[in-house]
Order: sequence, then C-alpha cells, then structure tokens
Amino acid sequence: MKPSFIAEREAMGLHFDAIAEAERDIAAAFARRAERVEAARRFGQAVAHNAARVPSARWDAREVAEREFSSELACTIRVPQRSAENLVAESRALAVELLATRAALAAGEISYGTLR
Repeated sequence: MKPSFIAEREAMGLHFDAIAEAERDIAAAFARRAERVEAARRFGQAVAHNAARVPSARWDAREVAEREFSSELACTIRVPQRSAENLVAESRALAVELLATRAALAAGEISYGTLR
C-alpha cells in the first residue's frame, strides 16, 4: 500500500529537519574555527612582540608575524593566501567587534555565508 500524501510530506519534513540541524552544526563549527583562528593570531602577535627587531628589516615583527600566520593558515586549510587573510580579518571582527553575531553563529541561528 502506498503511503498517504500526508505521510510522504511528513517524511520529507524529517529530511529537511535533518538538513537544518546539519546547517546549525556547520555554523557552530565556523564559529569555533573563527575563535581558534583569532586565538592563534593573538598568540602569534604575542610571540612576535617578544622577538628582537632586526635593524635593517623591511617589516616590523608584527607585520612579519601577520604574513607568516596567514601563509601558514592558507597551507593548513588549503586555501589561497588572500582567502586566509580574509578569514583572519573576519575571525578578528567576530572576536572583537561582532560578539552578538558570533553568538548567533555559534548557536546556529545564522550561517557563515550570511556574514559575508
């Protein structure tokens, strides 16, 4: 016997509920990634602050640390350098300026795509 139309719609609804749950999980993972990127960036800056300045260096220690960090991040997550730089900037904004947005992302109330 073929399931009723209502039963089919309810079953489809369960699939969409599962998709929505997965999207909330993905948003929470993006929030965790942003927190970890910002924590690592801050650590790199702290280490660079303690580094001795080379008198003839073209860049100061902070600039070197930023460039090294974004390069390492790009390699780690396999994205272009510019994408890594954007991720660092977005992560910093979420950690410093957009606290409510970060909380909404972590709760799965908004998607990472919404932020862009």
